[in-house]
Amino acid sequence: MDYFELQDFNKRIGLNTDLKNISKKICDVYNLGEFISNELIAIGYEDYNYYLITSKGKYCVKIFSNFRTKDDIKNYLERIKMVANSSTNSPKPLIINNDISLSLTYENNHYDICVFEYIDGKNYFELHEKPSNEEIKELAKQTAIINNLDIKPKFIYDAWAIINFEEEYKQKRKYLPEKYQGEFDKLLKELKNINFDKLPKAFVHGDIINTNVMKDNNSKIWIIDFAVSNYLPRIIDLAVISCNMCLDEISKNKTYENIKLLLSEYNKYNKLTDYELEVFGIFYKLANAMHILQPIFIAKTEGDSEENQYWLNEGIVGYSFSDDEKFSKILSKKESY
Repeated sequence: MDYFELQDFNKRIGLNTDLKNISKKICDVYNLGEFISNELIAIGYEDYNYYLITSKGKYCVKIFSNFRTKDDIKNYLERIKMVANSSTNSPKPLIINNDISLSLTYENNHYDICVFEYIDGKNYFELHEKPSNEEIKELAKQTAIINNLDIKPKFIYDAWAIINFEEEYKQKRKYLPEKYQGEFDKLLKELKNINFDKLPKAFVHGDIINTNVMKDNNSKIWIIDFAVSNYLPRIIDLAVISCNMCLDEISKNKTYENIKLLLSEYNKYNKLTDYELEVFGIFYKLANAMHILQPIFIAKTEGDSEENQYWLNEGIVGYSFSDDEKFSKILSKKESY
């Protein structure tokens, strides 16, 4: 990572000192031993995440971005507490003074911090791979567990979320090529025709993509980062997983098989309704549309990056797979569910 990219990350938290100074404070407060080193996690668009290596071990540190309000952080921490007490495969936060967060002021700058146990493995983005059939089944199981949690948190706005497509698209439509303006105008009409009252609601992660799914050295699957979780139609989680984790960029048929496997496996735990299957294709399009809209906007207003181009390509390929007769057929209730 070059100097300018690092500065972009530092701006997220207004970092005005060497990161090791913050880490040493964390080591002292949490009694984590002697500071050894830091490793920046250079993926993601929002918070400042890094690995902290100490004489006692390795930990994952999240420092909340400056744009997050106190209510945003409070809402996030409440979600993490409830998820931590569930059977979900998710890293546990460290406890400090009977709390899971640390409020730290250093050299006149304030940092809100959460420290998590380290998962010895990599996320699928780092692994440069997509999940196997068995791993897709485990993803379906974990998603069902998450959706069954009795959590109804306060709403958190996420610019990438399907549910916010209308607002985001209206603001950023002008940045898109004409092709996608026409396509997304039609998609917006489809979204407005959905009867959301008919869709079962649940606690949804909202961002189960390859940067937020880890595989440890024992091949166990972990779901991380519930920062944009909400109480929404549960079909959203399945659409988001399908647009990335199930996408085979070179095989439309394999992509369809992966999505079919995900839905059929999820259906074993949480019975999908006919209406959920009927509108799933629209949600799948919306998930891919967001991976086109946001990267194009970011590239034209903030500057491009390798990660940004990755998501744009995922969106373009995934969206191109959505208008196919076979895609509609795999969602048929009669065929598979």
